[in-house]
Amino acid sequence: MSELRPAKEMNYREVRDELGAVMEKARKYMQPKCHVCKVCNSATCGASGGIGGTERRGTAERNYEKLQQIHLTYDTIYEGGDGSEIDSSITLFGHTFRAPIMAGPFGHVASFNPSTHFVDDYEFTKALLDGTMAAGCFGWTPDTVGDDVFEGPLRCLKERGGIGIPAIKSWSAEEIRMKIRMAENAGVMAIGHDIDCVGLTYLSVNGKTKTYPKSAQQLKEIFSITDKPFILKGIMTAAGAKKAIEAGASGIVISNHGGNTMDQSLASIEVLQEIREAVGNKLTIIIDGGFRHGEDVYKALALGADAVLIGRPYIIAAEGGEARGVELYTQKIIWELQNAMRMTGCRTLKDITRDKVVISKEF
Repeated sequence: MSELRPAKEMNYREVRDELGAVMEKARKYMQPKCHVCKVCNSATCGASGGIGGTERRGTAERNYEKLQQIHLTYDTIYEGGDGSEIDSSITLFGHTFRAPIMAGPFGHVASFNPSTHFVDDYEFTKALLDGTMAAGCFGWTPDTVGDDVFEGPLRCLKERGGIGIPAIKSWSAEEIRMKIRMAENAGVMAIGHDIDCVGLTYLSVNGKTKTYPKSAQQLKEIFSITDKPFILKGIMTAAGAKKAIEAGASGIVISNHGGNTMDQSLASIEVLQEIREAVGNKLTIIIDGGFRHGEDVYKALALGADAVLIGRPYIIAAEGGEARGVELYTQKIIWELQNAMRMTGCRTLKDITRDKVVISKEF
């Protein structure tokens, strides 16, 4: 059997065609939980439960819909060459990547997909990390109930030089500190803290939660034990972003947890501009929620994000093609982002500015 070509050496059609076969295979493992729809917009997830999101799917659908109300502007008269001058690379937390794209953290993969063929979270994370790294990007690792869900993926991250970000949920201060030390020992480049998990019902038993909100001062004290940059995931307001600065965070993830915690919240893209205006350049801003295409990534960058975290499509890509599927999906998004840059006169990410997009009145 001939060795597979690296996805970054393939053209867009080749990547898309091979990825199509991956999606078909994913259906075998994921139905009826996920139908692997051509358009992953959460609209048909209600009947089967879907991957994440609340029962009514309101916020999950809104995340996708609001991105469709932002449009790119053409600009193809500019100094260029053969196309090789398009540079989508970014440096984050001391490391340079081919594009501002990362895979989200997923734990208890069997809860997303009862028919999964992965034996545990370590093996699933291995596919995510190997695939994203092959395409020149990186991923996050998960944390949820059960020690193995954090420790296995973190071990996987350590084996790959710590190039990634572990997400620690909002447990007691003592447990967070313990996991910070574990992350440091793994040599990670930064540490994530999942503050919006306090609304996740599966982390509560008989109405008693296992995760707790923290004040800015409490967060500052907890993370004072580490020199690693820390990122607060679950910020949805300018006020929340300012509190993140008070806590000493290096970055934030604008996120409503993929629509998992509240049914009628705003889409993450709706609050991006306000948050960027409020914090200026004091924080690295990552955003998630409904991103499915490289042009969606472009839209977020134009409105003030530094990078984009992508969720559900990575589960599908991993189930259908393991690391190869993840590599192909990442390369597809990179190609789409670079093509959008080429068609709008942007040779680097810094050229992607607010005037490059138009927002519909319905937004």
